Amino acid sequence: MAAGEDSKNGVLHEPLREKLIELGANENTASVLLCLHYHGAATSKDLQLHCDIRQPDVSIAISELREMNLVHYSPRSEISRGRPAHIYRLRMSLEQSILPFVNKARKRAKEILIEADAVHDMVRNVEQTADHSFRAA
Repeated sequence: MAAGEDSKNGVLHEPLREKLIELGANENTASVLLCLHYHGAATSKDLQLHCDIRQPDVSIAISELREMNLVHYSPRSEISRGRPAHIYRLRMSLEQSILPFVNKARKRAKEILIEADAVHDMVRNVEQTADHSFRAA
């Protein structure tokens, strides 16, 4: 369990995180997605703490989630010096948010099956044209 996670969410979070990674999600992207689900709206700093990942990795994960249109962000309402902080939140339910990862994995699985069928067909063609007679050396 990552530092900063409470034990209840960590127990629920880790198996799902591992499955998302197995489907092809980046580790940090999976962590940020699940942190936003379990902890709600958060700043980059909050995500660093909850996910136990570095700020550049949070930024990359947020960018990936934004490209998939899974995260909404808005400026933080507090007035402070320096760069304005953004608050990130999931645009939809967790079930809907994981669909891009599931769909990508399904597409990849179909492509693998097509390639496996092509290899099988090629082997069958080789078998049909091969001379199977025994020849002593």
